[in-house]
Amino acid sequence: MTQFDDHAADAWFVRNRDKLGERDPVSDRLDANAIAPTKVLEVGCANGWRLKKLKEAYGCEIAGIDPSHQAVTASANGNIKHGRAHRLPFVYGTFDLVIYGFCLYLTNPADWFAIAAQGDRVLADGGHIIIHDFADYTTPHAVPYEHAEGVLSYHVNFAGLWLMHPWYRLVDWSRWDNEVVAILRKDPHSIRVWK
Repeated sequence: MTQFDDHAADAWFVRNRDKLGERDPVSDRLDANAIAPTKVLEVGCANGWRLKKLKEAYGCEIAGIDPSHQAVTASANGNIKHGRAHRLPFVYGTFDLVIYGFCLYLTNPADWFAIAAQGDRVLADGGHIIIHDFADYTTPHAVPYEHAEGVLSYHVNFAGLWLMHPWYRLVDWSRWDNEVVAILRKDPHSIRVWK
């Protein structure tokens, strides 16, 4: 199958730009869990609408990447770059919050371990990862992506990519309709050293 390329990403942005920010379950779950970030990265940030909202709410530093050149160009924030989840151009431990904003379902399964490793690499100890994606993955499956020929939409438990590592624990799991927001916390001290 074809990867979700720059052309498909631009088409997604054009199709959805007028709907961005109509609802924001990610920010709602941050508030509900009393998480106040200081440095935020959003992967799949579109034009940065949520990052702008978080900066206004928390005074946090923000950065984002998106595969759509049009989305990046439409952003008023210079910290939003063109990029992909499996190659994050940021330094180790930079962020205390990494958001995957309804984007992982369009990533290539061959990149999933790299995506998890990159997210872990840029997340500071004690930080949180938020994953907003499809919730219908009791049986992991893929369906043809209706907006681009040859692209698949993957419905799997993406939080599991991090939760298989003992440093990560689930903080919150909220589901409605066909969506889920999972919040994970990274704690390297969760492994006890026996003497």
